[in-house]
Amino acid sequence: MRNLLMVAALASLAACAGRGELRATEQQTASLRQDAEYIAAVERIARRRGVQVYWVNPPQRRSDEDRPY
Repeated sequence: MRNLLMVAALASLAACAGRGELRATEQQTASLRQDAEYIAAVERIARRRGVQVYWVNPPQRRSDEDRPY
């Protein structure tokens, strides 16, 4: 009975530790969004040159970030 209680306690602690990391990642992801203007500009230039663009990791920027260019 004692071993069962120890296993249950350790499992619950491990579950709590993992959830904190997910919340931090969700917050970071929430402040990022796809940079639609940059994507459109790159695809427009690529079409003129006859190149097909496949976005594996589309560029993202922070919601509150100003344009650097």
